[in-house]
Order: sequence, then C-alpha cells, then structure tokens
Amino acid sequence: MMKSILVALDGSPASLAGLMEAVRWAEVLGSELRGIYVEDEQRFVYYPAGFSAEGGVPVAAPLPDSELTEENEKVRAEGVEIRKAFVQALEGKSIHSEFLQQRGNVNQILTREARAVDLVVMGRRGRNDPANSTEAGPTTETLIHNSLRPVLVVPAQHSGNGTFVFAYDGSRGAQRVVSAGTELLASIGVKAAVISIGDDAQLKRDHDQVLKRYWRPYHIDATFRVAKREGRPAAMIVEFARQNDARMIVMGAFGRNPLHELFFGSTTLETLAETPCPVLLMG
Repeated sequence: MMKSILVALDGSPASLAGLMEAVRWAEVLGSELRGIYVEDEQRFVYYPAGFSAEGGVPVAAPLPDSELTEENEKVRAEGVEIRKAFVQALEGKSIHSEFLQQRGNVNQILTREARAVDLVVMGRRGRNDPANSTEAGPTTETLIHNSLRPVLVVPAQHSGNGTFVFAYDGSRGAQRVVSAGTELLASIGVKAAVISIGDDAQLKRDHDQVLKRYWRPYHIDATFRVAKREGRPAAMIVEFARQNDARMIVMGAFGRNPLHELFFGSTTLETLAETPCPVLLMG
C-alpha cells in the first residue's frame, strides 16, 4: 500500500501541476503527503575565473555579502510562496501532511527523502530549466535514475481521463513498475491498455504468463497489443496513449539495454518529452 507520497516543489508550473496530482492521489489512497522545497546550495556560490583544483575542476567561492543577502531574501520569499501553495492545495481535504524546507545539494536531498516514501511526484521541468523545451529537467532525470521508489513525472499541462497505458518490454524496470501502477489503477477502477514493442512471440508469452496472471486477483480489465518496431518506440507509445485517452503511462525507466540507449537515445526521456499525460517510472 502506498501510505506516503513525496512531492518535490520549486514553484515552477510543472511542480505545481505535480502538487495537484500528488494531492489527488493522497486523497484517493489515504496517504500522507510530504512536500519538499530544496534551497539549492549552488545559488549561494560562484566560480571565480582562474581558480581551480588539481585537474582543472572549478572551485566555488561564497557570493559577496551583498549578493548573498539578496539571494537569501529571494530564497526566503520563494519558500513562503511554495509553502502557501502547498497549504492551499490541501484546504478542505483530510490529508495528513508535512512541509519540508532544506538547503543543500538538490539531487542528494531528493534522493535521500525519496527512500522514506512509497511514491515520488515531481514536475517534468523545474523553474530554472529553459521554458521553450519539453524535455525532462536534469533534476527530474537524476531522480528517475537514483530513486529506489516509483517516480510520477507530471507535465505543466496534462490531459487524459481514460486508461492507464502500460508500456511493457519485459525489462526489470517494466516488471517492477507494474506493482505500483497496478495499485494506482485499481484504486480508481479504470481500464488498462498494454503496448509492447518487439518480439511478438516472447512478449505474448509474457502477457499471458505474467501480466494476465498478476492482474487476475485485481479483476483488471485490460487490452493487449504487441507491435513490431516501426520508427521510434517513444513515438509509438505516445500515439498509443493518445488513442486510449491515457490518464497515465506506466513504464520501466531506461529499458533493458542501457548501452543502446546511451548511443541511440532514450525511450524513457523521449516519451517524457512528448507525452501529454503523467508518466510513472521505475528502474
């Protein structure tokens, strides 16, 4: 059972959309909701020209006093606004909640806090990422790689109220995320649609011997499609999701062949960039 949810907040449109998504799931599941705002330690230092450690690694220095005071005021104001948004999102709801505000390395703190919950929710892009891009921000990508928990990535604007689409390739990540996706799916009683891209015979056996048997006690209504690869798998997954008015895409993070994805592009990241709905991921 998912009894605790962590939502990462930085005031960006995507993180606020993630907050609303986290509140909805906390209400449905009866989960505790923890909001966290990390004051990025990199905002309080700069890298003087010509100063580097052995090997040419730049060495950080604290901001001058006047700039440090100004940055601290900005961060304090941001924290106040983010906490206010968190409180407002919970108004009128019977959800046990906690708001955390910490200063330090963003990736390290989020990875650590993720270990203490059942589900992590975060926006696809942060406030400092380029506004004209739909790609997952570096913090989001790092947490997907590092988290031992399922991560629900939410775009700033999303649509779809139909099925849960499971992109299943038989990989370890795909098999691990089935459990988390099933809990969310079963809690609201919608249908599942499974797409698999690859070897027809093997994937059909996986559907019959793994997914159908796993879902039998949940009485989940599911359809299955095995498709030969025609172009980019991410484009096929996103189109399948659109055809099914997907409420969410559920998929393993970074597939069964990390080396292939390193050189030829990541289906995970491409799907995140192109889909209009949240994506639940687990490595």
